[in-house]
Amino acid sequence: MSMVCGSQASIQVWNYLKSWDAKKAGPMTYFPGAIIRVNKALPDQVYTSGSHVILSDDDSMFFQWHLSKRKFKSCYIDSVVLSPEDGIAANKTYTSSGSLTHIQIWNVTTPEKYMKSLSWNSRPQRIALMGTVGFFPDKEKIEQLELEDGWQSLMATRFPCGEEGTLSIEVACEGCRLEFEQVFSSPPLAFDLMEIG
Repeated sequence: MSMVCGSQASIQVWNYLKSWDAKKAGPMTYFPGAIIRVNKALPDQVYTSGSHVILSDDDSMFFQWHLSKRKFKSCYIDSVVLSPEDGIAANKTYTSSGSLTHIQIWNVTTPEKYMKSLSWNSRPQRIALMGTVGFFPDKEKIEQLELEDGWQSLMATRFPCGEEGTLSIEVACEGCRLEFEQVFSSPPLAFDLMEIG
């Protein structure tokens, strides 16, 4: 899979993708254009987009992607997690407590402008629970969640895509804590959007 970067310069990435010859490209993994924390214990605290991901009973994360027109009409949201050995080798590790089996992915309202900063009080509102994902390396994910070949096509977080637009989601967990840096580099440690077909 190819990977496309998103950052504060997500408009440039979006314009780049719009001009890309999509017929030659395979399914892609998209890095978010915005990654923003909000904290319900500090509802007026404003956080700006950055690489630090923290989930807890008080902390949620908002992610936003700017998508171009593509031939692939189905996408899903999932975690991309390295094995402990690969994480150490790549200097990409995470800390966690509680169960990471059912991290919630919520479809939320998309702000009119690009998300650059949010507080709990200004956050986009939830529309519907898309589904849950486990935060495990693929091998462990397949074993723990009893997945079979082709499991990506059955992802609860699957949704129609392929048209130009913006997608915003909230990632939340109950009874767990997860913290890591989501940096655009390979190998990834991330919540990402993947094309599937």
